[in-house]
Amino acid sequence: MDVTIGGAADYNAAATRGAWHSICDPTLQFAHPELVKLLALWRANAGDEGIPLRRVMSARLLRSLVRDIAIYERVATAGGGRRYRVRLIGTGFAHIVGDLTGRFIDEAIGTDFVARWHGALDATLGANAPLRFVGREDTNNMIFLTGEFLSAPLAADDGQVNLVLGSARYSGKRPWPEVEAETRDRLGLD
Repeated sequence: MDVTIGGAADYNAAATRGAWHSICDPTLQFAHPELVKLLALWRANAGDEGIPLRRVMSARLLRSLVRDIAIYERVATAGGGRRYRVRLIGTGFAHIVGDLTGRFIDEAIGTDFVARWHGALDATLGANAPLRFVGREDTNNMIFLTGEFLSAPLAADDGQVNLVLGSARYSGKRPWPEVEAETRDRLGLD
């Protein structure tokens, strides 16, 4: 089982080691207005605990954004590890990565990408806060697409923080090396 990642710095170190085409940017400086809107909704519904309950972040609340949203659930394994199940995936997101609803990440995507997906979800739950990611879409050989992602923790009905709300916006306008160099420079990485 791969190592659990605890936050943005851990993710970026793992991304460098693993040659992942992805960077975690904890500044939350989103370019896409829909991701800015989703972050504002997340913050407005965070409540006293600082993390919204899943039932509060309902399809009704998210109706204008739901086609590009996914919700993942961390599930503990008998050996002390974890797996992630896709609880919901919107049609826009599914168009890019496939309809993964109800499936475990480690069974639904290529083994070369499981550590990267787990890493992003781990980092979000480890940070206990929203994170911004940028990356190249490698999962379905759509390497011409780069994406900006919001990943934010959610609490289950029992209060356990084991869910991640994700949303993505993809573009084919800028190649990954350009996006990567700009992001690394802005964050002072390398």
